[in-house]
Amino acid sequence: MEEMVTLSGAHSIGESHCSAFSKRLYSFSARFPQDPSMDGAYAETLKSKCPRPRNLTDSVDPVVVFDLSTPALLDNNYYKNLVSHRGLLASDQELWSSGLTRKMVKYNRNHPDAWASKFAAAMVKMGYIDVMVGRNGEIRNNCRAVN
Repeated sequence: MEEMVTLSGAHSIGESHCSAFSKRLYSFSARFPQDPSMDGAYAETLKSKCPRPRNLTDSVDPVVVFDLSTPALLDNNYYKNLVSHRGLLASDQELWSSGLTRKMVKYNRNHPDAWASKFAAAMVKMGYIDVMVGRNGEIRNNCRAVN
């Protein structure tokens, strides 16, 4: 679990299509149109970059950066964003909301050098995972669909 929380810090860089999180902005639930775990000002910023989808086949799908403050820097700002309720993806924000991972998020927020060391070690470990090919697995042409 700790390595998963550590590697999630990679969301300090990169971007996401609006379709991956727009439900959090516009149609979260019957009771809450907007995800109540998301900072209101952050949600408004995202709405300005991600208009409400017009229909299910809408081909307009802008991208936004995961971290508005330091989008091109791999740093521990990801964890600061989670504490401020500015996690872009619901799965990211859940790391702060869950009692199982909250302490890890706090630690990574408060100890950037320790996080960077843990991140490097976890990346090296992940590099040793065997790629499954043939009948055991596949490398997908499109991450969202089985070949």
